[in-house]
Amino acid sequence: MIRRHIRTKKFYREAVKLSEDKEKKMMVIGDPCHGNYFKFMSRFFPNCGHGDVTIDLNGCSECNHMDINNISAWSEFDTNSFVIMETGTISFSNDIEKVLREIKRISGGEFFSAGSNWGFLWENFLYKTYDKNLNYVTYPFDYRKDTFHKSKTLDDKQKLEFDFKNI
Repeated sequence: MIRRHIRTKKFYREAVKLSEDKEKKMMVIGDPCHGNYFKFMSRFFPNCGHGDVTIDLNGCSECNHMDINNISAWSEFDTNSFVIMETGTISFSNDIEKVLREIKRISGGEFFSAGSNWGFLWENFLYKTYDKNLNYVTYPFDYRKDTFHKSKTLDDKQKLEFDFKNI
């Protein structure tokens, strides 16, 4: 979890710089005010901030409380208008490929994901104690060096790889 915290912080800083350099808005998917199990980490050691738009269904008052699974809701965002930083929230997707397709459209491909928690204990046991709506384990993704967005379903442990550049 500490590595994920550090990775999120790093990707957030890079996404903010890129959005400034490209003169694009910044979108954060996942409320930075809420953490996972260790909410005190988010409160006392924040790993990212809000974007121009922050999406989280159960987020704070600064968040757009959009359901990431409502694909038509994504249409409110213009094509290639944001740099997107994601904190693991797409693990709650019902269909991760559809959500990634919208992220690609809106970001023009400029997308960072810190990924969710992963590892043997998490993938087989601990996720069950977190949230019943969690559907995937997602792995870190950096559009500058990664081609495939990788994830795994939690119910049947199916490994998924989506060619993000061509989705």
